[in-house]
Amino acid sequence: MSRNKAAIATATCLLALVTGCAGKSGANGSGALQPQPSSTPTGTASGKPTTAPPTAKPPATQTPKPAPSGDCDFYDPNNLTVDGSGATGTFVIEDGSTVVIRVHGQDDQVGQQALALAQRWKMHCYIGRNNTMDPKGDFIFDYWLNPSGKTPPIPGEDDLCSPYNNTKLTVEDMGSGQGWRVKDHDHVLHLFATKFDAQSGDAVLAGYSQVCAIGDVEDADFNLGQVDFQR
Repeated sequence: MSRNKAAIATATCLLALVTGCAGKSGANGSGALQPQPSSTPTGTASGKPTTAPPTAKPPATQTPKPAPSGDCDFYDPNNLTVDGSGATGTFVIEDGSTVVIRVHGQDDQVGQQALALAQRWKMHCYIGRNNTMDPKGDFIFDYWLNPSGKTPPIPGEDDLCSPYNNTKLTVEDMGSGQGWRVKDHDHVLHLFATKFDAQSGDAVLAGYSQVCAIGDVEDADFNLGQVDFQR
């Protein structure tokens, strides 16, 4: 999802997973399921046991996992506070001195939506946080990992989300140094600065079927605007 250029502007967060924000950096990875060989002792003419050729087991069907970005903020979902109001137009969700989400909006409900989203997770991850595009925030994709076990409702959540077909995603070069985008036919889901970022974003988006955004779009050097997530 992109802020000003995509049909569904996205730029700062991911409900299950797929949000500007700042904090401590950490590494994250997800392992692919590998076929497991099986070996069975069998008899031979000499009477000595041998090992039968490995037989690969097909991987079990599973939902695609978010691609590792290596750029994640870790936080305690039990220690979150909201700073700001609709009057100031900015809401900051914090865990102590760690900023988990910064989102823009003129309605106090925006702050509650961002708080509920953050409470569901323990990690807020990014793709393209250090990009040099203009505006920078349009090319930052964020998502969420490590469920907290909490499921607070996000006020008006259904109105924040737009469905897409995760089996029809394409990665497209916009040309002339304008970056890349991931889309479902004509539905642009998000912009990315590089092909690598776009492919990583595509891997995340393939695991979900709705792209969502909290807050208003606002130009800023670092992603102050919508908080993005997927479900």
